[in-house]
Amino acid sequence: MNILAKHLTKDQVTAIHLYIQREARELDRAFHFFRQGEGTAKEVIRALQHYQNADGGFGHALEPDSRLLDSSVLNTTLALQFLVQLPIDSSRPMIEQALEYLTSQFDSEKGIWPIVPPTINHVPRAPWWNVNEETGETGFEKTPGNPAAEILGYFHYYRDHIPSALINEVEAIVMKRWEEIERWDMHEVQCYYRLAQITDKEEIQQRIITKMSTHLHDIFALSKDEWSSYGLQPIALINQKHSFLYSELEEVVEENAYWYAAQLTQEGCFEPAWEWGQYPMEWQQAKKEWSSYLTVIACHPFKV
Repeated sequence: MNILAKHLTKDQVTAIHLYIQREARELDRAFHFFRQGEGTAKEVIRALQHYQNADGGFGHALEPDSRLLDSSVLNTTLALQFLVQLPIDSSRPMIEQALEYLTSQFDSEKGIWPIVPPTINHVPRAPWWNVNEETGETGFEKTPGNPAAEILGYFHYYRDHIPSALINEVEAIVMKRWEEIERWDMHEVQCYYRLAQITDKEEIQQRIITKMSTHLHDIFALSKDEWSSYGLQPIALINQKHSFLYSELEEVVEENAYWYAAQLTQEGCFEPAWEWGQYPMEWQQAKKEWSSYLTVIACHPFKV
């Protein structure tokens, strides 16, 4: 059961439904109706097709903070977040091409994925996606589990389409990084949590959840005073009663869900807690798209 759902009033649920019908992106709307039992996986696939490029990767501002049309690892992982929710054959071309793109982007010398390409510097974007022209890096390379851990999850999930040698190589890199982490980055934690959700390897799952359970106060914003600022709220990951770590944080998760429900706007959406501070016109469009995504995913958390 979605924990947030029981904290929403009937009027809020109605407002959300009307907002999604009127304002949500086609993809988010299709996913909403699919999870409601009122739409089909084909409609979600059809909406996703608008974001996939000829090289198999995804772009076109699927992740709204990057307004780049070109493919990026960032956008491709977001597409796969949707795809693993659908009851579809893994041999579908959209999936195979996305996996081929991710495979082609892996930098085996550095053992990382470049999260966005340098061409992003030429389009409106959030400042954290700036790429250093000399190094080709964004700064996210300091936390390489983002996105490598999440990608490993997809490699496990679609292992029949990935060379076993590559899976083993990435697995070794990702789990070595996990053991080395001492300073916790919320985005990297989210990638490892997704890996734990997706992987079919129980040993990896247990290593991730065991370490997280011993660092809960370092990882999550556990105080109500912190929830209005940018940080990793428990409900962002622990959003269902069967979610990992729910039993350890049940009381604070429920309180967080109650607080988050109260943040719903009168229009029936959840807005992003961040801003770009640049490109004001493009940010307004990105904010609208984020509100669409955040609202739908709050109501229908990704699960495997």
